[in-house]
Amino acid sequence: IYNSWNNEDDGVPLYSCLTCTACTNACPQLVDYDSYVDIRRSLIVGGPQAEIPHTVLQAVLNAEAEEAADDDFIATEDYPITSNIGYYPGCVDYLDQEMVFSHVNEGTMNLGDTTTAAFTLFEEMNTDVAYLGRDFLKCCGHDQKWQGLDEVFEKLKAYNQRKINESGIDTLVSSCAECFRTFARDYELEDVKVMHTTEFLIEQGFDMNLKSEDTTVTYHDPCRLGRQMGIYDEPRELINAVEGVEIVEMEHSGEDAMCCGVSSMMSCNENARSLRVTRMEEVRATGADTMLTSCPKCVSHFECLKFEGDEAYADIEILDVVSFLARQVNEQKGQIGAETTVGETAEA
Repeated sequence: IYNSWNNEDDGVPLYSCLTCTACTNACPQLVDYDSYVDIRRSLIVGGPQAEIPHTVLQAVLNAEAEEAADDDFIATEDYPITSNIGYYPGCVDYLDQEMVFSHVNEGTMNLGDTTTAAFTLFEEMNTDVAYLGRDFLKCCGHDQKWQGLDEVFEKLKAYNQRKINESGIDTLVSSCAECFRTFARDYELEDVKVMHTTEFLIEQGFDMNLKSEDTTVTYHDPCRLGRQMGIYDEPRELINAVEGVEIVEMEHSGEDAMCCGVSSMMSCNENARSLRVTRMEEVRATGADTMLTSCPKCVSHFECLKFEGDEAYADIEILDVVSFLARQVNEQKGQIGAETTVGETAEA
């Protein structure tokens, strides 16, 4: 960090830091390394001097910040907001998977499933939530902020804050750990409570009597949700609410959890891949069939291993917690429907 600040070539490169808060947690003096990196990157003229793998996507999101793009978004008075609770999908979920987030347009992950799953749970709990899509709000600006593009971030923030305040909602929910952290920490939404989907479900009294065939899962704590926002218990409570499911913790979990290896869409390289391989080895060591997490970017980064020529982890399913829960809901409904059909046939 010191060498990066002084523009020296040795030591820790400025853009290889994942700003995952692991160093701050380990530091006996609680030095806030993430803030140092954030400040230093913002002083770089000409944008991030780092490898940006999804250049087209980043260019599109940066262009959104400009006032000229405002007409591409639906005005508040024309948007169907029917609840005081709003749900924001985030860019990964909204723009979805293969075409944008896969280097070679391969893989089977469906990141758009997270929003569908969230609303499956909301409806099952009879909780009215308004969908605040990416046709209403712009990108939250998380990546732009941590790439050092402060001017771009501030434009996105100003637009979104205005629209959120105009919407009349008092609670904003998101399944994306990065969006959640950004809205909660970097925006000024004084009259709006910002929540991650997992804590929102717990607050709403999640209790669906879900059952699953006996299965073992493990849970990966996203850096933005865990170390930076202190949410560790809620996802695990939701998983434990499913009868037949056992959670086995990895060697590094909770505050000590490893990062998925990529931050702010920067430096998706062999070093990042090495982190994911190490993490997947920890998953393997638990004996779990499934690794659950609570961030679509973590899901996408771990899924990358599967279509980058590494088949060693092809049998490990990687899934968002809300998708896992919605699957149990849908399977339970399917069983009830099948039993009803059989009963009606027998009566006939």
